[in-house]
Amino acid sequence: MGAPLEFGIRAWDGSTAGSDTGSTLVLRHPRAVRRMLWRPGQLGAARAFVAGDCDIEGDLVGVMRQLGSMLGASWLDLVGAGLASLRTGLDRRILGPPVARPSAEVRGYRGPRAVRHHYDVGDEFYRLVLGPTMVYSCAYWPGGEQAGHGLAEAQRAKLDLVCRKLGLRPGMRLLDLGCGWGSLLLHAAQHYGVEGVGVTLARNQARLASRRIEEAGLDNRVQVRLQDYRAVQDGPFDAVASIEMTHHLSRSGHREHAAALARLVVPGGRVLSHELCVLPNGRKLMPSPFMLRYPHPDLRLETVGRSALLAERSGLELLDAENIREHFVPTVRCWLANLEENREQATALAGYQTVAVWRLFFAVGLLSFEAGLTGVQHLVYLRPRPVGRHVLTAQPSGYRRPRASEDPAGAPPC
Repeated sequence: MGAPLEFGIRAWDGSTAGSDTGSTLVLRHPRAVRRMLWRPGQLGAARAFVAGDCDIEGDLVGVMRQLGSMLGASWLDLVGAGLASLRTGLDRRILGPPVARPSAEVRGYRGPRAVRHHYDVGDEFYRLVLGPTMVYSCAYWPGGEQAGHGLAEAQRAKLDLVCRKLGLRPGMRLLDLGCGWGSLLLHAAQHYGVEGVGVTLARNQARLASRRIEEAGLDNRVQVRLQDYRAVQDGPFDAVASIEMTHHLSRSGHREHAAALARLVVPGGRVLSHELCVLPNGRKLMPSPFMLRYPHPDLRLETVGRSALLAERSGLELLDAENIREHFVPTVRCWLANLEENREQATALAGYQTVAVWRLFFAVGLLSFEAGLTGVQHLVYLRPRPVGRHVLTAQPSGYRRPRASEDPAGAPPC
């Protein structure tokens, strides 16, 4: 590797290397090395991890962080290490034909099939990972670590932030595109007195969201449909939210999304698009081969600039943009901690390979946000009223920028 290891390595024959304290990279079978030699880089290592040929005991993210930094060595170092590995492989007779891909690997999934591949893992699996709020998007940590907020509080703070930015008031109609398990609709109806419609392409989400709404006694005011957002015809709505759904869209799909936002909101109404986006440092590294073959076969991130431009061309006016990337690091850290803590139960629900995919997914995502390769933006738009009918409205109560003292300082407790 060309650098001292901060973690240990233990091979299938009992041999060890690296540090003898802390975390350990475990090579359980010669197939792990064979997979990496046949497909060098992220995909070969991911296949070995998902198949169970290797694992990381201890700090999953810490080990992956150092492995990633080592891959930044010069190409001469990497060639030398590769030749040495090849000689070792020949000596130990671990080379051989390619190994079959893990059954969890998929190729070419698009549209509803890709969405269901990601979201139809099972409600109980998601509940273990996400916690009681069942919110699967970046949380908001007001006050940072020193405020002592947990994941549930941070997710409720995010839902409230979205409602305030949209200026929700009693009697308004809210449309939630890609509504997940209905958490935003429930929060908006319970705390802001709105009526609402949510749409999703995932059957399990629609089913559980409808049950949660019925149990809350709100089925006369809020409903969730198994429906493509482009098929919504009962608009326009007073406000529209789109929370972390644009990364499922193709390049042309982003244009359709922007047009739908403008079509589905009333003149003078607000739209909030909460989007994952690619940052300048990450453009050459996206899309990730692991992401496209395992958790997110349709993953496609836009730049925040193009998203805003498409919305503007569709007739929307940008009111506000807030970068909340720093809030995603503690969010994903808590999701990963929940999964690690409940790994045995999660494996019983979803199987070994699915749990391995999600462990790797969260670790890769956390490092990507931490390194500034990907980001999260709150883009708030207004559909302008006709010319000559301008009305100045006050900002909704509580809508403000976080103070400098509220910036996240680290990982809040989960």
